[in-house]
Amino acid sequence: MIRVCAVAFLALMAAIPVVSTASSLTIGDMARIANLEEPSISPDASTVALLVDRQDVARAADNVELVLIDARSGRRIATVPGRDPSVPRWSPNGRQLGFLTSSHGIRQVFTYSNGAVAQRTRAAADVIDFAWSPDGQKLAFAATDVPANANALAHHHDYFFAGNNDYTATALTPPIHLWTISSNGGTARRLTSGSWTIAPTDPGGIFSPQIAWSHDGKQIALTRAASTFSGEDEYTTIWTVDAATGSMKKLTSHPDVELSPSYSPDGLHFAYWWARDGDFTAENTVRIRTGDTDTTLALTFDRNVGGAIWFPDSQRMLICATDRTATLAWIVDLQDRMRALPLGGRNIVCDTYQSSTFDAGIDASIARDDTIAFLADDAHHARELFVLPADASAPRQLTHFNDAIASIHLGRMVELDWDTSDGFNTDGVVTYPPDYESARKKNPDRTFPAVLLIHGGPGLSSIRQFSAETWPVAQEIASHGYIVLQPNYRGSDNIGNAFMIAIDGDSAAGPGRDIMAGVAALEKQNPIDVSRIAVCGWSYGGLLTTWLIGHSHDFKAAVSGAAVNDEFEEYNLSTSNVQDRYLLKAAPYTGDGWRVYSEQSPITYYKDITTPTLIWGTTADPVVPIPQAYALYHALTDNHVPVKFLVFPAATHGPSNPVQTADLTRFWLAWLDTYIGGSR
Repeated sequence: MIRVCAVAFLALMAAIPVVSTASSLTIGDMARIANLEEPSISPDASTVALLVDRQDVARAADNVELVLIDARSGRRIATVPGRDPSVPRWSPNGRQLGFLTSSHGIRQVFTYSNGAVAQRTRAAADVIDFAWSPDGQKLAFAATDVPANANALAHHHDYFFAGNNDYTATALTPPIHLWTISSNGGTARRLTSGSWTIAPTDPGGIFSPQIAWSHDGKQIALTRAASTFSGEDEYTTIWTVDAATGSMKKLTSHPDVELSPSYSPDGLHFAYWWARDGDFTAENTVRIRTGDTDTTLALTFDRNVGGAIWFPDSQRMLICATDRTATLAWIVDLQDRMRALPLGGRNIVCDTYQSSTFDAGIDASIARDDTIAFLADDAHHARELFVLPADASAPRQLTHFNDAIASIHLGRMVELDWDTSDGFNTDGVVTYPPDYESARKKNPDRTFPAVLLIHGGPGLSSIRQFSAETWPVAQEIASHGYIVLQPNYRGSDNIGNAFMIAIDGDSAAGPGRDIMAGVAALEKQNPIDVSRIAVCGWSYGGLLTTWLIGHSHDFKAAVSGAAVNDEFEEYNLSTSNVQDRYLLKAAPYTGDGWRVYSEQSPITYYKDITTPTLIWGTTADPVVPIPQAYALYHALTDNHVPVKFLVFPAATHGPSNPVQTADLTRFWLAWLDTYIGGSR
């Protein structure tokens, strides 16, 4: 998981003009945000284990704690010792808490009980995930293999034969395989091996497990990826492993895009994820196998499901998805009857990026009595922990880690709807400056500069949310006097599959039209100064930023971050590499692919760019290789367009630590203030 956090340097902040009240959001406030992850409620609903991630400014790092919270009072019971802990999982009887933490630089399974911590695995390389057997007597765990050429590496023979990997690779990625061990530790037993791999997950962030025990403890289901090459991570299928013999059996008939196996508690049903119609770019669905019958759960539910958890009765599941500009949860039974989970206007934390390279899941856990523990936020509050007993009509907030943020004067967030040129009714989020209402009362004729903030993905959406983890970019921009629009363009996952896959073969022009229609709707309904509009985006949002300034001279400033400027380079060098053929409906070196990739690459239109642009990226970004940013920088420099290129030394798809994020935020705001002047 890429942790994007932020912190302030007081001396640097002094250079930023203050345009709203003293209690409005500052860069320094971001360092106070606690990011919460992976709530796990004990079977008896008495205790919730929770990861609390605070930013350590002095070390330019994150400080993650595993804490136990009393599920009735919200009182902290204990802090579990461990370095960078992750994946808290209760034993079936609730007497032990399993979790991952580092031992001598290798991530291992540990348990915690009555104040005592014990190491249970001694794998040769990192443990990625683990699961308790139904009787609590064993642990299944997925561990990274030692490189197959370890002996050669010891003698400096470090070459490798590349494949569909990203350009930053310095070695082949070793596979992840399945082991079992007594829950009291001892000698581990290897169950699987081969060049294939269990689908990787990223401990510490929200994800759905890729291993699961059967009800009787005789089988372990897993997601099997055909290779360790990231550009082939769509070739994932569900298999079962005999826990006694290690023999394997493919469970379903699909050839790919399956993930996240889970058995119902009674063992009669089996759930897994599958991309709708087997389409790599389509919505994620949940499939239910009962005997030889394999059907879609909630067949008519036209949303991108981001998580699915069984209730104890084995008849219902908790699912989540983004719906318009909110992220919601529903309880759905096996007869496809659904009811919305009462969230009190909040967004449940749910990540819908369904790929075995990127994590997805729901930050929720269910106890034996149906009590649900979950994380949620809203437009003006960062994440907190909530519980919802089975008979309750509203959730109860348990934690107050981010109360300090709640006292800050923030801008109002509302949904804006508009129609696209080809018949979709889409939406976006508008964030107003904190002093917007008072400023309008003082001067009804006042107009405001506007900033487009375009989300990445695609396959994601902008919602009415204070912050994605700990980087409240929209509120930071609004605090400088701007009206911010976060548009949901085709490819977003919030209004149905047809809208989500409408981007296929039309990866830039179509989304660009949708966004410009949103700008027109914003101008029609708000007092916008049309002479002062800027456009910003990161990743796919960066692609659309560069595209828009190459096709319009209406923008007076741009911030293009980690942007896909050149689809050829993305195909050749990135993590997803050859998977670009799904989105562009072509490969660049066959048929008409060269033309398609040229037409869909923003860099092709560099001669038409006149907008002053701040470019940023990281030196070893595997997701969007930085040569694409260098190309844009040189194109603008050679054509005398005002440009600055901000580079961070990191191997992440964004700032890698709190200090980098603070610096980026500072330069971003300063660039906007210079060219569209929110303080004027």
